[in-house]
Amino acid sequence: MNMLTAIPNGLTMSSLEIAERTGKRHPDVKRDIRTMFAHLGEAGEQFCSTAWIDGPNHSRRNIGIYSLPKRECLILVSGYSVELRAAIIDRWQELEAQQAPRIPTHVEALRMARP
Repeated sequence: MNMLTAIPNGLTMSSLEIAERTGKRHPDVKRDIRTMFAHLGEAGEQFCSTAWIDGPNHSRRNIGIYSLPKRECLILVSGYSVELRAAIIDRWQELEAQQAPRIPTHVEALRMARP
């Protein structure tokens, strides 16, 4: 069974954001992702797309960017240091909290119920 095709809540984290949050170079993160997929016996191309990014001197480059679901992102960073893992796990908690429905407090519910 291919565990990579189902993304239950649609949340992903890009390889660029992983690089930014961990302080690693994007090419190194992409190498780590390809290595991870090779070890998992999965094809990672389904998570790779291209994007244009701005470079120095107003140049633009077309680069490959991976968009990883939570499971694959956590597998990737499990080989990184404790601090880098914590940065990514904290970000996942932020992403999930943004999608979670907010339950109003008792006082807010009473205010909303008033005509």
